[in-house]
Amino acid sequence: MLINIIKLLYLLFTCVNSEKMIKNINIPACKNCIYYKPKLYDDFTSSFNRCENFGEKDIITDKIEYNFADSCRNDESKCGKEGKFFIKEQNINIKILQHSIIKNISFIIPFMLLFLNIIAKFILSK
Repeated sequence: MLINIIKLLYLLFTCVNSEKMIKNINIPACKNCIYYKPKLYDDFTSSFNRCENFGEKDIITDKIEYNFADSCRNDESKCGKEGKFFIKEQNINIKILQHSIIKNISFIIPFMLLFLNIIAKFILSK
């Protein structure tokens, strides 16, 4: 019994006084950067999202192909692990909301049309 109480006290003491050892806690995340460009129909934090700070322009079509954000963070000649070129997005919540709306627009439109149809029928019935 006494041994169980000692074990319990030890666990409580170590849990309360232990410091977290989280790697990269002070390194900024790409998703919070102004250069972060999520794919239209993908998750906002997908590894397939792009960094608009690094890429290559096709000299024929004038189209720019941006690099993947994760490859830019793994390349020290680009942003690197520390995020050398990171600039904080001031309106991150708006950026995430816009992405969510665009991502789900194919689901939203039918409901909007149905709602407008009901409203039109209600107005015309008077």
